[in-house]
Amino acid sequence: MISLGVAPSPTGADVTSPGSTRRRRLLLGLSLAVNLGALAYFKYEAFFATSLDELLASFGLSASVPVLHLLLPLGISFYTIQRIGYMVDVYWGRLPVCRSLLDYALFVAFFPQVTAGPISRGGQLLPQLAAPRRLEARWLAAGAGSFLLGYLLKGWAADLLGTSLVDPVFADPHAYSALSAWLGVIGYAAQVFADFAGYSLMAIGTARLFGIELPMNFDNPFLSRSLPEVWRRWHITLNRWLFDYIFTPLTTSKGWFRGRFDVALMLVFLASGLWHGAAWTFIAWGVMQGIGMVVHRHWDEWYRGQCRRDRRYVRWRQSAPYQFAAWALTVGFFVVSLVPFRAPSPALAWDYATRLFGAGGRHVDPGLFGALALLTVIGLHLLALTPLRALRERFLALPPVVRGAVYGLTIAALILAVPTSRTAFIYQQF
Repeated sequence: MISLGVAPSPTGADVTSPGSTRRRRLLLGLSLAVNLGALAYFKYEAFFATSLDELLASFGLSASVPVLHLLLPLGISFYTIQRIGYMVDVYWGRLPVCRSLLDYALFVAFFPQVTAGPISRGGQLLPQLAAPRRLEARWLAAGAGSFLLGYLLKGWAADLLGTSLVDPVFADPHAYSALSAWLGVIGYAAQVFADFAGYSLMAIGTARLFGIELPMNFDNPFLSRSLPEVWRRWHITLNRWLFDYIFTPLTTSKGWFRGRFDVALMLVFLASGLWHGAAWTFIAWGVMQGIGMVVHRHWDEWYRGQCRRDRRYVRWRQSAPYQFAAWALTVGFFVVSLVPFRAPSPALAWDYATRLFGAGGRHVDPGLFGALALLTVIGLHLLALTPLRALRERFLALPPVVRGAVYGLTIAALILAVPTSRTAFIYQQF
């Protein structure tokens, strides 16, 4: 249960008095308005102005709302919600006020994560910044290993999948067959995972070189067997933030939202869609995820009731066919929902969706490297399965010279095989 009480005063003053509570709420509201206002101005001004023009035009009204094409400050979405999380935690009394301006500034703008996360909490990162640190061999080894894996995902898998498979199919979906359209959206699911998980690992690895541990952001999401499990494994730091600061306060409040879990789920994923981008395609993606979560919640409640009445339902749920069907349905829905996430407009998203079930068209040829890039993402997930997990542990137990040789050969292969033209990180635009 989240308490909405005030934080204890470090000076011993009575912060529970009505005047103090009002001041604290006023300061929190002002801070939220400044941070969210800056985010809305830079990221959403053009979207809202254009949408208002289109809405007025649909009623036959002539209006020309000025549209400012602003340069988006680097990482504004990430450090804005990181600051908001800190302020709310202090207001709720879950975190003491940071008295060091240097520590707070470093918390807000710690360079490995400022572009695309992971999103840190004050209670996790601020104590590490304030404490003395000493670089040790274990930090170097862990940091270098994470950075290399992240670069493998980005430089090899993500960029190759984008250039050889995803971009050609999404550029002209009607020229390709239904099989190619499916390969294109599956390739995009692997690409966006490799791109963002790769960045997160590189950020984590770089931070470890400074003796700082950032939170994990991905945990083999394509092994999930339910949509809630996907969001516990994909972009973990953002989804925890959304549920901790939007879903839980709404559903545990004393107002209208209390206990209205379906409405709160829809709001959470609408917020997630808007956070990812100022476009109707991202809103459509958020609506799809919200509906999927609501459907799963009601299905889970119904099935749990059946399990209480008949133990056969428990055995069915634990059976291999049920588990496989749950995995296939979950991953299939998640992959298809990425069509509007990738498409530049709702019309093109619809065209691509219809192509998934169309006939005719030519087949896409991702090439040898493109196919190997897709297999790289699949292989990393397979290594997380229990039967194969021992292989990874055996490799990590090899002598440092052997592991160093493997790493060196991997780096040489990357230098020779990665695309010559680098692409920006996908999540950098958010």
